[in-house]
Amino acid sequence: MRPGDSVSWPHVHRPRAIGSHAKQEVPAIDLSDPRVALPRARTTAGGLVKSLLLIGAALTVALIAGFGGVVVLRLAIPDLPAWSGLLIGLLALVFVLWGISRRFAWIMPWYYVLPAIVFLLTFTFFPVLLTIWLAFTDYAGARNGQLSVATTTPIVAVDGNRITVSDPAGLNCEVLRNGCVDVRAEVYSFDLLAVTAVDYADGVLTLAEPLPRGREARQVEMFLPDLGFEFSTEIESVDGALVRLVSAPPFAPDLERIGIQMADEVDRRIVTLDGAVLTLDASLPADFEATAIARYNEYGFIGLSNFVSILSRAQRSLIPVFAWNVSFAVLTILINTAFGVLLAVLLNNPDLRFRNLYRTLLIVPWALPNIITIQVWRGFLNENFGVINRVLMLFDITPDPINWLGVAMAAKGAVLLVNLWLGLPFMMTAVLGALSAIPRELYEAAKIDGASAWQGFWGVTAPLLRTALVPITLTGFAFNFNNFNLIFLLTDGGPPVDWGTATARGTDILISWAYNEAFRSQGGYAYGLGSAISILIFVITVAVSLVNFRVTGALKEESNT
Repeated sequence: MRPGDSVSWPHVHRPRAIGSHAKQEVPAIDLSDPRVALPRARTTAGGLVKSLLLIGAALTVALIAGFGGVVVLRLAIPDLPAWSGLLIGLLALVFVLWGISRRFAWIMPWYYVLPAIVFLLTFTFFPVLLTIWLAFTDYAGARNGQLSVATTTPIVAVDGNRITVSDPAGLNCEVLRNGCVDVRAEVYSFDLLAVTAVDYADGVLTLAEPLPRGREARQVEMFLPDLGFEFSTEIESVDGALVRLVSAPPFAPDLERIGIQMADEVDRRIVTLDGAVLTLDASLPADFEATAIARYNEYGFIGLSNFVSILSRAQRSLIPVFAWNVSFAVLTILINTAFGVLLAVLLNNPDLRFRNLYRTLLIVPWALPNIITIQVWRGFLNENFGVINRVLMLFDITPDPINWLGVAMAAKGAVLLVNLWLGLPFMMTAVLGALSAIPRELYEAAKIDGASAWQGFWGVTAPLLRTALVPITLTGFAFNFNNFNLIFLLTDGGPPVDWGTATARGTDILISWAYNEAFRSQGGYAYGLGSAISILIFVITVAVSLVNFRVTGALKEESNT
């Protein structure tokens, strides 16, 4: 190669000269479109819908494998625990996911969010769907689908599919929707089997021979020689000749005089009930000696009956409780925000001595558990020996003690006072954080312009705090709208009022009213009615939140221009 010779490098792309003949059009990019900044997928395979369908199919197979595996294994191992289904389902899920990943490699990133999907389905979607379903049923403590052993009633006569009971009131049919008509029942055949035992120790009775198979041992009767009478107790479990008792006898039993109550049962359905005569859907077996019957706590679909019941009592429960609920949340936000801003502005003064000490003392209520603080306030508000009444009477502010928790208006004032004490530290801390972001130069400029402290607050502090206070107040409103702990621990929803009901009282809010209806009525577990109220609360909460957002402009997009 001589100097001056040109060199040609292979596979090297030289840039074209920019001129009139080499001009290329570049597509315009819309920078206002937020999708421009999003990452682009490297492959078109899969997609959201297809990925979720595959994940759902894997979870479904695992669920079926878990239930089916327990059912099949219990044929060989009757005492197999129910939690073993989780292990079977987990193994099936791992196997199915491995097979899916071999066929669709692009689904692997979804496996990282699979635990979140499982928890979301278990703790969010399932409770929501269960609540919606229960809202249209009469499910309650007295109607839970379980066998009601307490309704066991002796049978005095059997005629085909007609049986006569000794006391029809023992079936307690009035708590069911349609009485005992079309209700499942268990017909029992009880007899006392005389056996002997060889040992008794620590609640376990060792029989001379194992109990006969095919029948259920319910109860044991033992004679106690030291006391001279019989002792009866339920049987916890039977393992061959070992009988474990629920309650241990107080003295040593006579091992030669042991009676075991054996039971057979037949499942039937009650067709009609005429006095003490019950008609079953089928006759009892010929060799079955019926001695007693017990019914199930049947429940069923009742449509909109729960909602109709709630709305029919709206004037005495839903409307006044909702009005107080909104008033409580709004007044709490106004009072707590006013006092929080006031204390934050005072403590934000750099010339204030010991301001760090004041901040620490004012945050103490935030550090203490609410359950302790509210119980202390219950003592302060006691009518007879509470410190608040003593101070008011000491300074002659009131001649007589105020019944803070026994009068509706006083109880509402007490709720707002205690909630101020509980919520003030949060509001003060949040406002202090917002104030720290305001430059001190703005205050100095306002002072130079001759603005007073009051004018400086409304001209500088208030406008700059508004942006920070909007999300704080919205969060506080949403929290206090469902502040169950305060109402339950301080007043328990009371006191009773003339306009209310047993479950809707002076200081009850929607969530505490729902709790009262669900857990303090209809046998203590009126889940159907409580679920219907929960749905109404959800609709009301969403409506109130949307109105709140619309009024405050929290969802309005700010223009950058």
